[in-house]
Amino acid sequence: MRLSRSRYAVGLALVLALATAGCSSPQATPSSSASVSGGTPSATASSSTTPSAAKPGAYVALGDSLAAGFQPGSGDLRESSYPALAASRLGALGSPLTLTNLACSGETTTSLTKGGRCEFPEGNQLAAAEAAIRAAGSDLRLVTIDIGGNDLLFCARGGKVDQACTVTGRKTVDANLPGILTRLRAAAGDKAQIIVLGYYNPWLAATIRSGSGVDAGASAAVVADLNARIAKHAKAAGVSYLSLDETFNATDTTPTTVQGKQLPANVAAICELTYACTFGDVHLTDEGAVRVAGTIVKAVQAAASP
Repeated sequence: MRLSRSRYAVGLALVLALATAGCSSPQATPSSSASVSGGTPSATASSSTTPSAAKPGAYVALGDSLAAGFQPGSGDLRESSYPALAASRLGALGSPLTLTNLACSGETTTSLTKGGRCEFPEGNQLAAAEAAIRAAGSDLRLVTIDIGGNDLLFCARGGKVDQACTVTGRKTVDANLPGILTRLRAAAGDKAQIIVLGYYNPWLAATIRSGSGVDAGASAAVVADLNARIAKHAKAAGVSYLSLDETFNATDTTPTTVQGKQLPANVAAICELTYACTFGDVHLTDEGAVRVAGTIVKAVQAAASP
């Protein structure tokens, strides 16, 4: 779908951008892996090593268009996606990883398990991830996943929340996500770190359009509820939940100046880290992908600390 470039179009176009972003075939093999010795991720894994170089571990990424690196007007740019940037940064810090990014734009918790959005030899993204995880064996170090946004976030259209839609979306997430995370944990075993990401609130951009924040406040409840469910199911499955609230200054309303305008810090973060304030598109900017990758790196480092 071509996204509207009308400035501050944070209504239906913003919602549909996440739900129906162009679906390119995900990289189901490590052929698109990041060579993570530092700098910009390359399109293929490096085969050259030095005697002192650590053996690369394996990193499997799952998710929707956010993990696929979707950019308005460009489609999926996996080499600059947050999983690729996280792998690159971890490699620069001495933990080289070979990335297999299976993310599929438009994926829901249902299509992740049943297929239909993107093509996988195994039939669906989750089965492909299980295969990649098992193929990695003892080399597996990290699994990340973002999923559920397309189940619930489209229930907020134009700042108005469709309550019947949210009831259905909640039931779908609750029905599917526990099984998804349990299967990932079973495939990965107990040693590999599995991180499930929460979502940010792109509807904060509505405050620029309305000036009242009422629309954004109503929609924010949908995001908060989704994140609470993801966190609950992550804990039950024995995987880590990673909030993006701090990354996006979610609760910080301190006035800050952006291009001569006074905006709350959380709104300014959404404007900087996504395209919500410019193209009415929920996806991450280059800087947004960098920040999310940095949040993942911190979580990996924290888990590795004694």
